[in-house]
Amino acid sequence: MPRGLVHALRRDSGGSALPRAPGGGAGDPIAAPEHRLVHRATMGATAADLERLSELGYNGWLAEQLDYESLDDSALEESLGRALPTINMSAAEILSGYANNPATPIFELINARLYRAVYSPRQLYERMVTFWTDHFHIALFSAAGFALKPVDQREVIRRHALGNFRDLLHASAHSPAMLVYLTNDSNVAGHPNENYARELMELHTLGADRGYTQRDVVEVARCFTGWTLRGSGSDFGEFFFDASAHDDGEKRVLGSVIPAGGGIEDGERVLDILAGHVLTSKFIAEKLAHFLWGYEPPRTIVNRAATVLRNTDGDIKAVVKVLLKRSRVKRAKPKLKRPFHLVTSAARALGADIRAPFAVLEKLFQAGHLPFYWAPPNGYPDTEEYWSGFVLPRFNFGADLYSNEASGMVLGVDFLDPALSPGHIMERIDRVLFNDTMSAEARTAILGFLQAVPVNKRRIREAIGLAVASPEFQVY
Repeated sequence: MPRGLVHALRRDSGGSALPRAPGGGAGDPIAAPEHRLVHRATMGATAADLERLSELGYNGWLAEQLDYESLDDSALEESLGRALPTINMSAAEILSGYANNPATPIFELINARLYRAVYSPRQLYERMVTFWTDHFHIALFSAAGFALKPVDQREVIRRHALGNFRDLLHASAHSPAMLVYLTNDSNVAGHPNENYARELMELHTLGADRGYTQRDVVEVARCFTGWTLRGSGSDFGEFFFDASAHDDGEKRVLGSVIPAGGGIEDGERVLDILAGHVLTSKFIAEKLAHFLWGYEPPRTIVNRAATVLRNTDGDIKAVVKVLLKRSRVKRAKPKLKRPFHLVTSAARALGADIRAPFAVLEKLFQAGHLPFYWAPPNGYPDTEEYWSGFVLPRFNFGADLYSNEASGMVLGVDFLDPALSPGHIMERIDRVLFNDTMSAEARTAILGFLQAVPVNKRRIREAIGLAVASPEFQVY
């Protein structure tokens, strides 16, 4: 990192730690609800996003993003399918072709996540893919994860990200990747494995210590005995119910009696009980509000979202629409971008061409946010307290934008002309990265940086890096 840029970063940040996300109103760089909507509902706001919102209006733009299938992403998907073929393969095909080279499907899946987040027109959909990937988290490096996780990401998370929560829950419970990750493949009659049963209630539905007992955990585990996968051959990685391993006795779950002899229906019955439970609607609504609205969402907003989720029997689009209602977004406070969001938002705003994705993924690894790399089953945190500690990787990412090689990106912006005055360059940086909302303090810092030495293309790129690494760009 150039010394001049280090000095400017420290001066702009006021120290070695990121500031707390500012409140709305005065001092809030994106206080307008239209701007806030675009920042909340995308993986990074661009001038094109704001222009489209201006054309359609707040509700029209939100409706278009919710109707994500109307947004044509076929060119992107065709390109990804050619370049990253394992993302569309079955688990058996991946196992057969890459058992001796598991790094290939692993990095193809991660690369696909990066490219879709940056380039897909279905931005709200990609935001929800982010949310559900964490909610139904499966570590990519778990047993056979290189073959099973790509299928889970395609058939569970992406298929249902803006669909129905009940369907999503059922799909996850039938996912071999989830069953292996939470060891339900060893859950058999007489020796119930409680791992999946506990996380199903604690992480996926009711929430931690909410409405269930240890006895419920045991009974739910009994209901899911025999839920496993095909372990070999051409149907490897397909869901399989092993009736011989199932406990067919009577169970009692959350006060409901599940009669003996139900077979696979025992587990299906549990999923329906949990999907329709009032505590599940509250838990999911609270997490969605925290993700889309902001930290510490008002109880009134959470309650309204929970009611909609329950009354629509799990309609995710309806809940998202409620949470992103203009009158509610107007009250939202900024959040700190997680590293993946920071990287994608910079790439989108700068029109970057990701030429060396491995360099980008290395930055995400250093910042602790490489997709699918989190080990525990609770998914990456979404708290300011956790992510505000990763200061140096954030600054380094901004600084490295001055180099195509270091950043892995070729910038698509049009203000690298040294013939422009420092003032004009700064104005363009403000327009592209901050939507003309840069604070006076940030403008002064960047302008001073540009005026300190004769301007050349390298100095301009360093100024861009300074803007991206600034505390202002760290929030949305």
